[in-house]
Amino acid sequence: MNVSFITSRQIRAARSLIGWSQSDLATASGLSRSTIIGIEKGTGNPTRDMMTRLRDILEERQVEFLPQEGVRFREPAAHYDNLPGSNKRLLDEIYSDALAYRDKTGVEDILIYGLREDDAKKSVGGDYLRHHIQRLELAGLKEKILYFSDTATFVAPPSWYLLLKDADICNRNFPPVIIYGESVAVVQYEPQETVTIVHSKAIAEACRHMFEYVWSFLKRK
Repeated sequence: MNVSFITSRQIRAARSLIGWSQSDLATASGLSRSTIIGIEKGTGNPTRDMMTRLRDILEERQVEFLPQEGVRFREPAAHYDNLPGSNKRLLDEIYSDALAYRDKTGVEDILIYGLREDDAKKSVGGDYLRHHIQRLELAGLKEKILYFSDTATFVAPPSWYLLLKDADICNRNFPPVIIYGESVAVVQYEPQETVTIVHSKAIAEACRHMFEYVWSFLKRK
């Protein structure tokens, strides 16, 4: 089924799934409540643009429209990469996804917890790491990096870093976590370089809020 042709019953079910009233959906879509009522009852005569707008708004709230008028929350998609060059592929994805997310939301930050750039430099090489930082800067993107005290390599601008001290809540054996766009990646360097990515807007937003809380807490100390 082409999701462009979602039905009135799917719209009603999707709205209920996310706990929205008809007024909530009307406000989010810019349509009147009477228009929403008519669409849901099947008595209205909505344009294709209206239905597409409603579909897009509901899909942004992680609703997935299925064949035979099905509706459900979108399940997170996981990607596992342990082939050579996995970290370089991740950096390329971070750049493209963060750029698209910035254009969509205005959020320009890529959040990194527990990074040792010594490991990243060994993985992709110093030249490529510098290239990555430069393209982020040129695109108006930036990183917030919570790093450990035994980090010896610093490639990004100094303002991007904040130290995780020994007294802070941290685990030195914890692999780096990167939050970008609507995804969260975990990079494991030993015993084999492995990148695990979860693509989920809800999970990324939750991790982003937690990271920002820790960042703000450390800045106040």
